[in-house]
Amino acid sequence: MTNSCLVAKLGKFASLSEGDSAMLEALERDEREYRKDQLIQRRGNPIDEMFVVKSGWLTSFSVLDDGRRQLLRLFFSGDIVDLSNVALTVSQHDIKALTPAVLCPFPKSGLEPLFHSSPRLTALLFSMTVRENATLLGRIRAIGRFNAYERLCYLILELGSRLRLAAGHQYAPDGFRIPLTQSDIADLLGLTNVYVSKTMSRIEKDGLIERHGNRIIICEPKRMQNICEFEDSEQIDTSWFPLR
Repeated sequence: MTNSCLVAKLGKFASLSEGDSAMLEALERDEREYRKDQLIQRRGNPIDEMFVVKSGWLTSFSVLDDGRRQLLRLFFSGDIVDLSNVALTVSQHDIKALTPAVLCPFPKSGLEPLFHSSPRLTALLFSMTVRENATLLGRIRAIGRFNAYERLCYLILELGSRLRLAAGHQYAPDGFRIPLTQSDIADLLGLTNVYVSKTMSRIEKDGLIERHGNRIIICEPKRMQNICEFEDSEQIDTSWFPLR
């Protein structure tokens, strides 16, 4: 069994050859530890390397001139942090660790053997980037059109769906851990801390979830999906992928 987080995650979407697995494992050759709240990438700095998340939670975020913060994306085990940044020369936002994290840094040039040798793996990484952008657009839609109750339902379902696919089996029958503060959730959804606290209590009181510390169990996923129009798609279309 491989120790590669990338192989574990991407292998859930498409079959990988030994050569594909080896190229992915090469991206995780080095490891670097980060403490909670440590800044990993600063806005405006050159993007010299990419990162695979081995463990922990990360976020990309922006801070406005008046100090307000907007959390943009969350990254878990098996993710390549902001893979779309490979097309940019400088970072458009900050990235930090929300929990203690282990990352595997690699230069952009580390993707060249993969793109050169495996059109199928290239198609898979492209599709994963498109899928991540679709996830972000779904949350933007929720922020723009939904009330606080619907937004929180949407976020809980989104996290549950993503953690089921993350490397390391982070989703279990007894729920999943959300190591986010009320401020983090508020900055993800455009709410206030007070709204987050009150609304989360309402969702629990309505029997949609159970909370045990920072662990959440989704009790009625179908009902929650109907409330916030969440579409849970754990597959990608691989019918157009090159055979190898």
